[in-house]
Amino acid sequence: MKVVFLSTFALDANVSLINALKEKCDIYFFTEALYGIYNFIDKEKLNKTISKGFEVEELQRFHKLIPLDKTFVIKGSRNADILKKIHTSYLINQQIKKINPDVILTDNYMLTYFLTSLMYRKKMLLLVHDPFLHSGENFLIDQYLRKIHFKLIRHKILLNSNQRTDFINYYNENPSKIFTSFLGVYEYLRYFLTSENEKKSGFNILFFGRISPYKGIKFLLDAFVKIILEQNHLDISLTIAGSGNFDFDINVYKKYSQIKIINEFIIPSHLANLISQSSVVVCPYTDATQSGVVMSAFAFKKPVIATNVGGLPEMVEDQKTGLIIEPKSPIEIYNALLKLYADRDLLENMSQNIQNTYFTGEKSWRNSANQFMNAFEKINKP
Repeated sequence: MKVVFLSTFALDANVSLINALKEKCDIYFFTEALYGIYNFIDKEKLNKTISKGFEVEELQRFHKLIPLDKTFVIKGSRNADILKKIHTSYLINQQIKKINPDVILTDNYMLTYFLTSLMYRKKMLLLVHDPFLHSGENFLIDQYLRKIHFKLIRHKILLNSNQRTDFINYYNENPSKIFTSFLGVYEYLRYFLTSENEKKSGFNILFFGRISPYKGIKFLLDAFVKIILEQNHLDISLTIAGSGNFDFDINVYKKYSQIKIINEFIIPSHLANLISQSSVVVCPYTDATQSGVVMSAFAFKKPVIATNVGGLPEMVEDQKTGLIIEPKSPIEIYNALLKLYADRDLLENMSQNIQNTYFTGEKSWRNSANQFMNAFEKINKP
């Protein structure tokens, strides 16, 4: 079976999913170099509209994961440049016609692939990363583009099963056309780990990711301040790392030497080192779907404290790969942190459980790819 995967991303889950799928089907991958934070490809280095993967420097390190000869990198343009966008979409569609795929997987709502979405909509599978838009991020343009693509593409796949029923009911979807799979560990980050990395001493707590109101960062900070004011845990630290604007006064927390705030975009090499040096990662979200943060932490076998929202309890198994707590509760975060601080054997057991479950067990990329293949086969039936 020939499968084309259309994306604006190259890293995150994509390289691992492609690596698993290439053992099961003939897969071709398209990614757009537009914003560096999506795939860390510098579009100014591209000398043509569509380049092959082996011509793109930033993808070379992933040659064992993705077939570079079947990877296409598009030199992107903004939606405001509508004529250029349409022309690029035409060139991409011509390339896809040559491939003549049986199924097309897409994970975005951009104009880049719009002509292909129109032409191949009956054989397309839309990968919906966020079944519901996050609170504070319900932008009009997102609603509009989602609405168009949701109508065009009937077959959809979610990355958690917890929200499947709510998704079907909210969008009035046909249950027979809604599939589910799950995220595996974000292997790409391990390719950025530097030899200079050294394990930090002490108990190091890490929050990382885009700063946004739904992330619940203030609840984590308040819990941590309570811990350090007790002065019983001198070797404990907290790092908040990510770009974006805080929706509260962050200066109140900067006076504590045990708190480090890195309010900037974290490049992969820096992120890989931050995670590898941490003891535990915290996701104190007030709402969520699934989380790439969890899968990034698990790539380094770091346990996660996550709130009981969205698909997070499906990703973090309470007491086994981390702890599940109720949202919007500094005291629950406080108790969870001190539980793992006091029980290092439990922390180590959780790391081993992550290895067993996500690297070789039921939540491996191989099993995730099987569920994608099941969806492909149903779409491809005459």
